[in-house]
Amino acid sequence: MTAALESRVNPASDYEALIEFLYLTPVGIIKFRPDGRIEMANAAAAQLLMPLAADRDLSDLYRVFSSTAPDLRARIERFQASYGQICEQVQLAVPGTRTVLTLGINKIDPDTLMAVIEDITRAIEQETRIRDDQQRFRAIFENVRDYAIFTVGLDGRIDEWNRSLSRLGGWEAVDVAGAPIDILFPSGQAGKPCGAALLDRTRQHGTAEFEGWGVRKDGSAFWGNTVATALPDREGRASGYVLVTRDLTERKQMEDRLVALATTDPLTGAYNRRAGEARLAEAFRSWQFHGRMFTLLMIDCDHFKDVNDRWGHDAGDEVLRALVRICGENTRATDVTIRWGGEEFLLLQPETSCETALVVAERLRLAIEAAKIASYGGAITVTVSIGVANANKADAGADDVVRRVDRALYRAKGAGRNQVVAG
Repeated sequence: MTAALESRVNPASDYEALIEFLYLTPVGIIKFRPDGRIEMANAAAAQLLMPLAADRDLSDLYRVFSSTAPDLRARIERFQASYGQICEQVQLAVPGTRTVLTLGINKIDPDTLMAVIEDITRAIEQETRIRDDQQRFRAIFENVRDYAIFTVGLDGRIDEWNRSLSRLGGWEAVDVAGAPIDILFPSGQAGKPCGAALLDRTRQHGTAEFEGWGVRKDGSAFWGNTVATALPDREGRASGYVLVTRDLTERKQMEDRLVALATTDPLTGAYNRRAGEARLAEAFRSWQFHGRMFTLLMIDCDHFKDVNDRWGHDAGDEVLRALVRICGENTRATDVTIRWGGEEFLLLQPETSCETALVVAERLRLAIEAAKIASYGGAITVTVSIGVANANKADAGADDVVRRVDRALYRAKGAGRNQVVAG
């Protein structure tokens, strides 16, 4: 055997290294006899055992554990095998302190036993804090009333939810467990469904927000705000999502009422002039920068003063309301009716050529002429004169289009009224 090989397998050297390791390890290690006599204990074991020894005598393991593990001797004596594990991770509370130890004992041979002792106080306290935090979170999660809280897996399916999801949308466990998140949002929308799009943004940015329409179980809609946050795994990648939704329907309704008050003519329900001018400016920018044609119809009730004089102002109001209603019934949802002043109205038709607008104007003229407008004095019939003009490249702004359609209206009135003229 060479000298190098001898140095690697030197029993004395290996024993010294083992003893040094045992003394330096932070876990308490004790070698003792079946009668409890301690033959060896490392520094960590001595430090952990000292508070348990009333007389500070660490020579007898059974006496040290007499108050915390009085059955230790009996347990060891009952173990009849010549070697093996006698107990593992038995928890022991140190009297008068918050310290908790674990004790494990192995039989090495009939005359030798090894004990491993470890202080797990911090681990127990951490587990207690985690458990308490979980219980507090669960209490909040289950009982918060104004917010629906639910978790979603990476596959976009709902995992857990709180009872507010039932209060918010009438959903029950059987309805949402494992269901895709998109059941909570309206279907048939353009592009990716709102729920899936929200999770995509959350995956990219860590958090994302959506405010818009949600769906209740009965199919009715509510206006809500949803904040989604990614739940990271140990590597920082999203392992799922938590979503918090609040019902803002009442706020939305209030905002809509305020917007309506600010933009709507209170008599007819048409846009008021200020809001109408904003829509005209928007339409002109769309034409100017994107080439999206729009056409204007200016509608004036013929001999409206005679209606007021003969039937009264209440009847005149009914006539104006009827004109706006008939415009709505004979145009698209994207068309905008504006009360421009008195008995004059503008009809803004986006994405519409002058030729198409002339057809619409004639249809409106005939519908108004045929209408029987109810009033306290009887049925009223009226006619309208209509001017038509669309945007062109010579226009510097929406006002130029309005001036042309206004001139076209007056040509219609000058030509005998109850007709349509293009400008």
